[in-house]
Amino acid sequence: MSEPGRPFVLDAYAARSCPLKTVNAFTPSLVAPSLERPNPPFFRDADAIEADIVSHLAGTDATVVDLRARAALSAEEARAACLQAMADRVDVIVGGLLPADTEHHRVGRPSLLIRCSATGRGYHPVQIKFHKVLQTCPLDAPPLVASTLRAPRAPREIPGRSFRWRTRLNAALQVAHYWRLLEACGFAAADPWAGLIGIDRINTAPDGERAVVEPVICWLDLGDVRVPSNPHTVEVPAEAPLLSTLERYDHEHAFRVDLAERALVSSGQEQLLTPIISPECRGCVWQPHCQAQLDADDLSVRISKAPLDVHEVLTLRGLGVSTVGELAEADLDALLERYLPRASHREDGEARLRRAHQRAQMMHAGVELERTDDEPLDLPRHPLEIDIDIETSADDRVYLWGFWVDDADAGPPVYREFSAFRALDEAGEAALAASALGWLRAATTGRDAAVYHYSDYETIRIGRLASRLPSDLAGWAAEATASLFVDLFALVRAHYLGANGLGLKVVASAVTGFAWRDEDPGGLNSQSWFADAVGHADAGVRELARVRVLEYNEDDVRATWHLRRWLREQESGAS
Repeated sequence: MSEPGRPFVLDAYAARSCPLKTVNAFTPSLVAPSLERPNPPFFRDADAIEADIVSHLAGTDATVVDLRARAALSAEEARAACLQAMADRVDVIVGGLLPADTEHHRVGRPSLLIRCSATGRGYHPVQIKFHKVLQTCPLDAPPLVASTLRAPRAPREIPGRSFRWRTRLNAALQVAHYWRLLEACGFAAADPWAGLIGIDRINTAPDGERAVVEPVICWLDLGDVRVPSNPHTVEVPAEAPLLSTLERYDHEHAFRVDLAERALVSSGQEQLLTPIISPECRGCVWQPHCQAQLDADDLSVRISKAPLDVHEVLTLRGLGVSTVGELAEADLDALLERYLPRASHREDGEARLRRAHQRAQMMHAGVELERTDDEPLDLPRHPLEIDIDIETSADDRVYLWGFWVDDADAGPPVYREFSAFRALDEAGEAALAASALGWLRAATTGRDAAVYHYSDYETIRIGRLASRLPSDLAGWAAEATASLFVDLFALVRAHYLGANGLGLKVVASAVTGFAWRDEDPGGLNSQSWFADAVGHADAGVRELARVRVLEYNEDDVRATWHLRRWLREQESGAS
């Protein structure tokens, strides 16, 4: 971190990230917590994705220099190597560290630098992203401008695809940062185009030719006026003009430069920005520090399901509504009249606020689940009812099939499981699935039966496994999941609103009183338990982990059984 009065630089993530990260990083009296935050659930193997994408450059006729291999270079040497490669007019530069722009507080290393298709010396920045960046669009919409990695300097139009401007604007802001760096060092191309490569794979073959499915560089015109103003900076966003990506980036970057300058001379006691908890907080080292500054009843803290976004929360705060209690007690129609013009960045703004208001009222009243209609629940009884839940390992193999079997002809319900506490390959996973589904077929054949699950996770996995099952079993499974399986989550979602969402653990615990035996039950946790059960050096730890997984799975299927009983009580009018 820079000291007060000394030069500082911001990387490409600053302008697209929560501005509090900048404030906290440049406040001299603050030290980032040493505790490492876990990767968020959506995290992907960045190194593997980057390596796969760069490997496609092997087929290009362009000259390529990979500067990633020069890890031993100092920052000064790495920048010199990048400058030299650009001066030599190398077509594609991988991992080049651009010269720092200290005057404008910028530093950065794009994934690729691609020399413009003309004969000039200018370059376009390209960034590899670990998510999708493309979407389908009507064939008569403006086509995607893209190039393959086999011919990165030959962009062409691909109809039916477009960049995800609404959800991936942050990625566009990131490459705008690199464009400004190229301008500062004199190596920007004549036109402000930049590229993004996501995990998308599309067919790039011309019509009538054999399909070639591969990653592409999605090219964006950073000077095209098409992105909204930052809703934080305008009083009524609906009246704000559209900007180019570069203009929006410049606003965002300047805001964070100002925050960094103010933070560097602050005592750390003044609050330059009030935190807002958002999905970006997952994995952020500053999250505990920020949340500690908020009221426990703050809107962004309490409403965690379908949460209001950062601007929605800021807008409500500006209108005097900061907590769940204040929103619950607000005159909603009067609030909407003032709120909607200031939150016009969302087409569904009114519906979102009405739902948040309803959740706030439930939370304020201590109500976890609320009926939204008076339609029948349509949950008939069957002499044989089986609840199913599966567990998957970190490498996405189904290693456990659990069943709670409630057979009126056989006495009290019992737990039945099919498990493999070992590393599974495709064949092993399929064999276990065949055993579990073969048993389920035998148990339900000729019976008036139903199989219950919570969400479509189980049916989707069965569908994915079908091609590796014996054909007769695969056929039965396809028919059974369509006619025999009942998704309790779909039923609950159709008739109830949950103050804290409709997850099984939230709902079953709240309305049935059922409690999981484990203190910290969860699917992600169970993956680490499975890893211990399979690979821990201590046999005692392995056995304890195995038991923990089985008890957790049993509790999941017992929970759906309890929830089903409760739902039928509501249908019959019982207390």
